[in-house]
Amino acid sequence: MKKWLLLLVFLPLIPSLGFPGWVTQTSGTDRNLRDVWYLYDPFYRGWAVGDSGTILTTTNFGTSWAPQSSPTSLTLYGIAHDPVRGFFREWATAVGGDSSGVILHTTNGGNVWSVRATPPSAMYAVSYGDSLHGWAAGGAGSIWRTTDGGFTWTFQAAPLRVTWYGIWFEDAQRGWVCGTNGAIMATTDGGATWGSQASGTSDTLRGASFYVRGVVVGDSGKILRTANGGSTWSPVPSGVSEDLYSVYMRGYDAYAVGANGRILKGSGDGSTWAPDTSITSKHLRGIHYILSADWAIHVWAVGDSGEILYKFILSVGAEEESSNGWGKLSAGGEPRTAHPNPFTSFTTLPGHEADLFALYDISGRRVGVYKGDRIGEGLRAGVYFVRAESGDGKPVRIVKVR
Repeated sequence: MKKWLLLLVFLPLIPSLGFPGWVTQTSGTDRNLRDVWYLYDPFYRGWAVGDSGTILTTTNFGTSWAPQSSPTSLTLYGIAHDPVRGFFREWATAVGGDSSGVILHTTNGGNVWSVRATPPSAMYAVSYGDSLHGWAAGGAGSIWRTTDGGFTWTFQAAPLRVTWYGIWFEDAQRGWVCGTNGAIMATTDGGATWGSQASGTSDTLRGASFYVRGVVVGDSGKILRTANGGSTWSPVPSGVSEDLYSVYMRGYDAYAVGANGRILKGSGDGSTWAPDTSITSKHLRGIHYILSADWAIHVWAVGDSGEILYKFILSVGAEEESSNGWGKLSAGGEPRTAHPNPFTSFTTLPGHEADLFALYDISGRRVGVYKGDRIGEGLRAGVYFVRAESGDGKPVRIVKVR
Protein backbone atom coordinates (compact mmCIF):
# COMPACT_ATOMS: atom_id res chain seq x y z
CA MET A 1 0.00 0.00 0.00
CA LYS A 2 2.81 2.44 0.86
CA LYS A 3 4.37 1.83 -2.54
CA TRP A 4 1.21 2.79 -4.37
CA LEU A 5 0.66 5.87 -2.20
CA LEU A 6 4.15 7.04 -3.09
CA LEU A 7 3.46 6.30 -6.74
CA LEU A 8 0.35 8.49 -6.67
CA VAL A 9 2.37 11.32 -5.13
CA PHE A 10 4.98 11.22 -7.88
CA LEU A 11 2.75 10.55 -10.91
CA PRO A 12 2.25 14.26 -11.67
CA LEU A 13 6.02 14.63 -12.08
CA ILE A 14 6.33 11.86 -14.67
CA PRO A 15 6.08 13.08 -18.28
CA SER A 16 4.51 9.96 -19.76
CA LEU A 17 3.08 6.88 -18.13
CA GLY A 18 3.01 3.34 -19.36
CA PHE A 19 4.73 3.64 -22.73
CA PRO A 20 6.66 0.49 -23.60
CA GLY A 21 9.97 1.93 -24.81
CA TRP A 22 12.03 4.99 -25.60
CA VAL A 23 10.51 8.36 -26.46
CA THR A 24 12.10 11.59 -27.64
CA GLN A 25 12.26 14.63 -25.37
CA THR A 26 12.58 18.15 -26.75
CA SER A 27 15.98 19.58 -25.89
CA GLY A 28 15.61 22.95 -27.60
CA THR A 29 19.08 22.72 -29.15
CA ASP A 30 20.69 21.20 -32.22
CA ARG A 31 24.14 21.04 -30.62
CA ASN A 32 25.66 17.67 -29.85
CA LEU A 33 25.03 16.55 -26.27
CA ARG A 34 27.81 14.57 -24.61
CA ASP A 35 26.62 13.57 -21.14
CA VAL A 36 23.61 13.52 -18.84
CA TRP A 37 23.13 13.29 -15.08
CA TYR A 38 20.04 13.29 -12.90
CA LEU A 39 19.81 14.16 -9.22
CA TYR A 40 16.93 12.10 -7.93
CA ASP A 41 16.41 13.09 -4.32
CA PRO A 42 14.85 15.32 -3.24
CA PHE A 43 14.91 17.97 -6.01
CA TYR A 44 14.67 15.82 -9.15
CA ARG A 45 16.98 18.00 -11.22
CA GLY A 46 18.79 16.80 -14.32
CA TRP A 47 21.50 18.23 -16.55
CA ALA A 48 22.74 17.55 -20.06
CA VAL A 49 25.96 19.08 -21.40
CA GLY A 50 27.54 19.32 -24.83
CA ASP A 51 29.13 21.33 -27.59
CA SER A 52 29.85 25.08 -27.37
CA GLY A 53 29.48 25.04 -23.59
CA THR A 54 25.85 23.89 -23.75
CA ILE A 55 24.20 23.21 -20.37
CA LEU A 56 20.55 22.15 -20.21
CA THR A 57 18.51 21.47 -17.09
CA THR A 58 15.16 19.91 -16.19
CA THR A 59 13.20 19.64 -12.96
CA ASN A 60 10.32 17.54 -14.30
CA PHE A 61 11.95 14.37 -15.61
CA GLY A 62 12.60 15.97 -18.98
CA THR A 63 9.08 17.13 -19.84
CA SER A 64 10.87 20.40 -20.55
CA TRP A 65 14.57 21.24 -20.80
CA ALA A 66 15.88 24.79 -20.40
CA PRO A 67 19.32 26.26 -21.16
CA GLN A 68 21.51 27.52 -18.35
CA SER A 69 24.04 30.29 -18.72
CA SER A 70 27.48 28.81 -19.37
CA PRO A 71 30.79 30.62 -18.74
CA THR A 72 32.56 28.72 -21.53
CA SER A 73 32.20 28.05 -25.24
CA LEU A 74 34.33 24.91 -25.04
CA THR A 75 32.76 21.50 -25.54
CA LEU A 76 31.52 19.97 -22.26
CA TYR A 77 32.03 16.21 -22.22
CA GLY A 78 31.04 15.17 -18.71
CA ILE A 79 28.92 16.10 -15.72
CA ALA A 80 28.63 14.56 -12.26
CA HIS A 81 27.13 15.28 -8.89
CA ASP A 82 27.88 14.54 -5.26
CA PRO A 83 26.63 10.94 -4.81
CA VAL A 84 25.89 11.32 -1.10
CA ARG A 85 23.29 14.07 -1.72
CA GLY A 86 23.75 15.64 1.70
CA PHE A 87 24.12 19.37 2.27
CA PHE A 88 25.72 19.63 -1.19
CA ARG A 89 22.75 18.29 -3.14
CA GLU A 90 22.60 21.36 -5.43
CA TRP A 91 26.30 21.14 -6.31
CA ALA A 92 27.51 19.74 -9.63
CA THR A 93 30.65 19.73 -11.78
CA ALA A 94 30.97 19.78 -15.58
CA VAL A 95 34.21 19.22 -17.50
CA GLY A 96 35.34 19.67 -21.08
CA GLY A 97 37.69 21.44 -23.42
CA ASP A 98 39.16 21.44 -26.89
CA SER A 99 42.85 22.31 -27.22
CA SER A 100 42.80 23.10 -23.49
CA GLY A 101 40.52 22.05 -20.66
CA VAL A 102 37.89 23.56 -18.38
CA ILE A 103 36.22 22.51 -15.13
CA LEU A 104 32.95 24.22 -14.15
CA HIS A 105 31.12 24.10 -10.83
CA THR A 106 27.76 25.18 -9.43
CA THR A 107 26.47 25.33 -5.88
CA ASN A 108 22.89 26.35 -6.66
CA GLY A 109 21.53 23.88 -9.17
CA GLY A 110 23.11 25.63 -12.12
CA ASN A 111 21.67 29.09 -11.64
CA VAL A 112 25.32 30.18 -11.70
CA TRP A 113 28.20 28.14 -13.15
CA SER A 114 31.78 29.28 -12.57
CA VAL A 115 35.13 28.22 -14.00
CA ARG A 116 37.13 26.49 -11.27
CA ALA A 117 40.14 25.19 -13.24
CA THR A 118 41.66 25.36 -16.72
CA PRO A 119 43.81 22.24 -17.24
CA PRO A 120 46.19 22.26 -20.22
CA SER A 121 44.35 19.29 -21.78
CA ALA A 122 40.68 18.66 -22.47
CA MET A 123 38.81 16.86 -19.69
CA TYR A 124 36.50 14.08 -20.89
CA ALA A 125 34.98 12.61 -17.71
CA VAL A 126 34.31 13.44 -14.05
CA SER A 127 33.29 11.37 -11.02
CA TYR A 128 32.72 12.00 -7.32
CA GLY A 129 33.48 9.47 -4.58
CA ASP A 130 31.67 11.43 -1.90
CA SER A 131 30.53 14.98 -1.20
CA LEU A 132 34.03 16.45 -1.20
CA HIS A 133 36.27 14.17 -3.24
CA GLY A 134 36.03 14.25 -7.03
CA TRP A 135 38.25 13.50 -10.02
CA ALA A 136 38.35 14.59 -13.66
CA ALA A 137 40.32 12.82 -16.40
CA GLY A 138 41.31 13.70 -19.94
CA GLY A 139 44.07 14.12 -22.47
CA ALA A 140 47.80 13.46 -22.07
CA GLY A 141 47.19 11.20 -19.07
CA SER A 142 45.76 14.14 -17.13
CA ILE A 143 43.91 13.46 -13.87
CA TRP A 144 42.74 16.30 -11.63
CA ARG A 145 41.35 16.06 -8.10
CA THR A 146 39.22 18.14 -5.74
CA THR A 147 38.94 17.66 -1.98
CA ASP A 148 36.50 20.49 -1.29
CA GLY A 149 33.51 19.53 -3.41
CA GLY A 150 34.68 21.14 -6.64
CA PHE A 151 35.94 24.59 -5.63
CA THR A 152 39.65 23.90 -6.12
CA TRP A 153 41.38 21.34 -8.34
CA THR A 154 44.96 20.02 -8.40
CA PHE A 155 46.84 17.84 -10.85
CA GLN A 156 47.54 14.20 -9.97
CA ALA A 157 50.40 12.41 -11.71
CA ALA A 158 49.54 9.18 -13.55
CA PRO A 159 52.04 6.66 -14.96
CA LEU A 160 50.37 6.42 -18.40
CA ARG A 161 50.15 9.37 -20.79
CA VAL A 162 47.13 8.16 -22.72
CA THR A 163 43.83 9.93 -23.24
CA TRP A 164 41.38 9.04 -20.49
CA TYR A 165 37.76 8.97 -21.63
CA GLY A 166 36.06 7.24 -18.69
CA ILE A 167 36.37 7.55 -14.92
CA TRP A 168 34.48 6.11 -11.96
CA PHE A 169 35.06 6.40 -8.21
CA GLU A 170 33.24 4.04 -5.86
CA ASP A 171 34.20 6.07 -2.78
CA ALA A 172 36.88 8.54 -1.74
CA GLN A 173 39.64 5.95 -2.15
CA ARG A 174 38.80 3.46 -4.90
CA GLY A 175 38.58 4.55 -8.53
CA TRP A 176 39.25 3.55 -12.14
CA VAL A 177 40.06 5.32 -15.41
CA CYS A 178 39.97 3.90 -18.94
CA GLY A 179 41.12 5.24 -22.29
CA THR A 180 43.11 4.75 -25.47
CA ASN A 181 45.00 1.55 -26.32
CA GLY A 182 42.80 -0.43 -23.93
CA ALA A 183 44.36 1.29 -20.93
CA ILE A 184 42.82 0.83 -17.49
CA MET A 185 44.28 2.16 -14.25
CA ALA A 186 43.02 1.84 -10.68
CA THR A 187 43.72 3.50 -7.35
CA THR A 188 42.94 2.45 -3.80
CA ASP A 189 44.32 5.55 -2.09
CA GLY A 190 42.36 8.39 -3.64
CA GLY A 191 44.68 8.80 -6.59
CA ALA A 192 47.92 9.21 -4.67
CA THR A 193 49.13 6.20 -6.63
CA TRP A 194 47.73 4.50 -9.73
CA GLY A 195 48.39 0.99 -11.01
CA SER A 196 47.76 -0.43 -14.48
CA GLN A 197 45.25 -3.24 -14.96
CA ALA A 198 45.39 -5.68 -17.88
CA SER A 199 42.36 -5.19 -20.15
CA GLY A 200 43.31 -7.72 -22.81
CA THR A 201 42.41 -5.31 -25.61
CA SER A 202 43.98 -2.48 -27.58
CA ASP A 203 40.60 -0.93 -28.42
CA THR A 204 39.89 2.52 -27.01
CA LEU A 205 37.76 2.28 -23.85
CA ARG A 206 35.37 5.20 -23.43
CA GLY A 207 33.09 4.64 -20.44
CA ALA A 208 33.19 3.02 -17.00
CA SER A 209 30.62 2.21 -14.32
CA PHE A 210 30.88 0.24 -11.08
CA TYR A 211 28.26 -1.18 -8.76
CA VAL A 212 30.03 -3.85 -6.68
CA ARG A 213 31.07 -5.26 -10.06
CA GLY A 214 32.50 -3.09 -12.84
CA VAL A 215 32.02 -2.62 -16.58
CA VAL A 216 33.94 -0.62 -19.19
CA VAL A 217 32.84 -0.10 -22.81
CA GLY A 218 34.61 1.05 -25.92
CA ASP A 219 35.22 0.87 -29.64
CA SER A 220 33.89 -1.91 -31.87
CA GLY A 221 31.24 -2.92 -29.34
CA LYS A 222 33.80 -3.79 -26.68
CA ILE A 223 32.48 -4.61 -23.20
CA LEU A 224 34.75 -5.75 -20.36
CA ARG A 225 33.62 -6.82 -16.91
CA THR A 226 35.29 -7.40 -13.56
CA ALA A 227 34.00 -8.99 -10.38
CA ASN A 228 37.15 -8.35 -8.33
CA GLY A 229 37.92 -4.66 -8.62
CA GLY A 230 39.83 -5.05 -11.86
CA SER A 231 42.36 -7.68 -10.81
CA THR A 232 41.00 -9.48 -13.86
CA TRP A 233 38.89 -8.15 -16.73
CA SER A 234 36.91 -10.47 -19.00
CA PRO A 235 35.23 -9.69 -22.34
CA VAL A 236 31.43 -9.91 -22.43
CA PRO A 237 29.68 -10.40 -25.80
CA SER A 238 27.79 -7.26 -26.82
CA GLY A 239 26.36 -8.54 -30.09
CA VAL A 240 27.17 -5.22 -31.82
CA SER A 241 30.10 -3.70 -33.70
CA GLU A 242 29.40 0.00 -33.18
CA ASP A 243 31.61 2.06 -30.90
CA LEU A 244 30.16 2.35 -27.40
CA TYR A 245 30.61 5.69 -25.64
CA SER A 246 28.94 5.43 -22.24
CA VAL A 247 27.69 2.87 -19.71
CA TYR A 248 25.69 3.07 -16.49
CA MET A 249 24.80 0.26 -14.06
CA ARG A 250 23.18 0.60 -10.67
CA GLY A 251 21.95 -2.84 -9.63
CA TYR A 252 18.82 -3.23 -11.75
CA ASP A 253 19.24 -3.01 -15.49
CA ALA A 254 22.48 -1.71 -17.00
CA TYR A 255 22.57 0.42 -20.15
CA ALA A 256 25.24 1.31 -22.71
CA VAL A 257 24.95 3.64 -25.72
CA GLY A 258 27.00 4.32 -28.79
CA ALA A 259 27.28 5.14 -32.46
CA ASN A 260 24.31 5.12 -34.86
CA GLY A 261 21.76 5.26 -32.04
CA ARG A 262 22.88 1.96 -30.56
CA ILE A 263 21.43 1.12 -27.13
CA LEU A 264 22.34 -2.01 -25.18
CA LYS A 265 20.48 -3.29 -22.14
CA GLY A 266 22.40 -5.42 -19.68
CA SER A 267 21.71 -7.42 -16.57
CA GLY A 268 22.14 -5.56 -13.31
CA ASP A 269 25.53 -7.16 -12.71
CA GLY A 270 26.76 -6.51 -16.25
CA SER A 271 27.22 -10.20 -17.12
CA THR A 272 24.88 -10.30 -20.14
CA TRP A 273 23.99 -7.71 -22.79
CA ALA A 274 21.56 -7.47 -25.69
CA PRO A 275 20.48 -4.71 -28.11
CA ASP A 276 17.57 -2.58 -26.94
CA THR A 277 15.12 -1.07 -29.41
CA SER A 278 16.27 2.42 -30.38
CA ILE A 279 14.29 5.17 -32.08
CA THR A 280 17.24 7.17 -33.46
CA SER A 281 20.22 6.72 -35.76
CA LYS A 282 22.12 9.62 -34.19
CA HIS A 283 25.21 8.87 -32.15
CA LEU A 284 24.29 8.54 -28.46
CA ARG A 285 27.10 9.68 -26.16
CA GLY A 286 25.75 9.69 -22.59
CA ILE A 287 23.46 7.50 -20.47
CA HIS A 288 22.14 7.80 -16.92
CA TYR A 289 19.25 6.45 -14.88
CA ILE A 290 17.70 6.80 -11.44
CA LEU A 291 15.33 4.85 -9.25
CA SER A 292 12.81 7.38 -7.97
CA ALA A 293 10.87 7.30 -4.70
CA ASP A 294 7.97 5.53 -6.42
CA TRP A 295 10.30 2.61 -7.28
CA ALA A 296 10.20 3.49 -10.97
CA ILE A 297 13.25 3.56 -13.24
CA HIS A 298 13.84 6.67 -15.34
CA VAL A 299 16.52 6.47 -18.06
CA TRP A 300 17.98 9.24 -20.23
CA ALA A 301 20.29 8.96 -23.23
CA VAL A 302 21.73 12.01 -25.00
CA GLY A 303 23.52 12.43 -28.29
CA ASP A 304 24.17 14.35 -31.47
CA SER A 305 22.03 17.21 -32.76
CA GLY A 306 20.40 17.74 -29.37
CA GLU A 307 18.97 14.23 -29.15
CA ILE A 308 17.48 13.27 -25.77
CA LEU A 309 15.76 9.91 -25.33
CA TYR A 310 13.80 8.92 -22.24
CA LYS A 311 12.51 5.59 -20.98
CA PHE A 312 10.18 4.99 -18.03
CA ILE A 313 9.70 1.63 -16.36
CA LEU A 314 6.58 1.88 -14.21
CA SER A 315 7.68 -0.10 -11.16
CA VAL A 316 10.42 -2.51 -10.18
CA GLY A 317 8.56 -3.43 -6.99
CA ALA A 318 9.90 -3.61 -3.47
CA GLU A 319 10.79 -7.27 -3.68
CA GLU A 320 14.20 -8.74 -4.40
CA GLU A 321 14.94 -8.97 -8.11
CA SER A 322 16.35 -12.17 -9.60
CA SER A 323 15.90 -11.95 -13.37
CA ASN A 324 18.46 -9.16 -13.71
CA GLY A 325 21.36 -10.82 -11.95
CA TRP A 326 20.59 -9.58 -8.44
CA GLY A 327 18.66 -11.46 -5.81
CA LYS A 328 18.54 -12.65 -2.25
CA LEU A 329 21.68 -12.67 -0.18
CA SER A 330 23.04 -16.17 0.22
CA ALA A 331 25.63 -17.97 2.30
CA GLY A 332 26.38 -21.64 1.95
CA GLY A 333 23.55 -21.93 -0.57
CA GLU A 334 20.93 -20.69 1.92
CA PRO A 335 19.00 -17.54 0.99
CA ARG A 336 18.74 -14.60 3.37
CA THR A 337 15.99 -12.01 3.34
CA ALA A 338 15.77 -8.77 5.29
CA HIS A 339 12.87 -8.34 7.71
CA PRO A 340 11.04 -6.04 7.84
CA ASN A 341 11.43 -4.62 4.33
CA PRO A 342 10.47 -1.80 3.80
CA PHE A 343 11.43 -0.57 7.31
CA THR A 344 11.37 2.64 9.32
CA SER A 345 14.25 2.33 11.81
CA PHE A 346 16.39 -0.69 10.90
CA THR A 347 16.03 -4.13 9.37
CA THR A 348 17.52 -7.48 10.35
CA LEU A 349 18.74 -10.67 8.71
CA PRO A 350 17.37 -13.44 10.93
CA GLY A 351 19.98 -16.06 11.72
CA HIS A 352 22.85 -13.74 10.76
CA GLU A 353 22.63 -11.07 13.44
CA ALA A 354 26.37 -11.20 14.19
CA ASP A 355 27.54 -11.16 10.56
CA LEU A 356 28.80 -8.02 8.83
CA PHE A 357 27.10 -6.54 5.77
CA ALA A 358 28.11 -3.68 3.47
CA LEU A 359 25.43 -1.18 2.47
CA TYR A 360 25.34 0.72 -0.85
CA ASP A 361 23.05 3.52 -1.93
CA ILE A 362 21.27 3.57 -5.30
CA SER A 363 24.17 5.47 -6.89
CA GLY A 364 26.45 2.53 -6.07
CA ARG A 365 28.37 4.25 -3.30
CA ARG A 366 29.28 2.28 -0.18
CA VAL A 367 27.63 4.03 2.78
CA GLY A 368 28.66 1.79 5.68
CA VAL A 369 29.05 -1.62 7.27
CA TYR A 370 26.38 -2.99 9.60
CA LYS A 371 25.84 -6.06 11.71
CA GLY A 372 22.92 -8.20 10.62
CA ASP A 373 20.79 -7.24 13.60
CA ARG A 374 20.54 -3.47 12.90
CA ILE A 375 21.04 -2.83 9.18
CA GLY A 376 20.35 0.72 8.04
CA GLU A 377 20.09 2.28 11.48
CA GLY A 378 20.77 6.01 11.38
CA LEU A 379 20.38 6.34 7.61
CA ARG A 380 18.02 8.74 5.89
CA ALA A 381 15.05 7.33 4.00
CA GLY A 382 15.88 5.82 0.62
CA VAL A 383 16.66 2.72 -1.41
CA TYR A 384 19.78 0.74 -0.52
CA PHE A 385 21.49 -2.53 -1.37
CA VAL A 386 22.97 -4.80 1.27
CA ARG A 387 25.63 -7.42 0.63
CA ALA A 388 27.71 -9.73 2.82
CA GLU A 389 30.95 -7.93 3.71
CA SER A 390 32.78 -11.10 2.68
CA GLY A 391 31.54 -10.54 -0.87
CA ASP A 392 29.57 -13.79 -0.96
CA GLY A 393 26.13 -13.92 -2.51
CA LYS A 394 24.11 -11.36 -4.44
CA PRO A 395 22.99 -7.97 -3.07
CA VAL A 396 19.38 -7.48 -2.06
CA ARG A 397 17.43 -4.25 -2.11
CA ILE A 398 16.08 -2.75 1.10
CA VAL A 399 13.90 0.35 1.45
CA LYS A 400 13.90 2.73 4.39
CA VAL A 401 10.66 4.69 4.27
CA ARG A 402 11.25 7.35 6.93
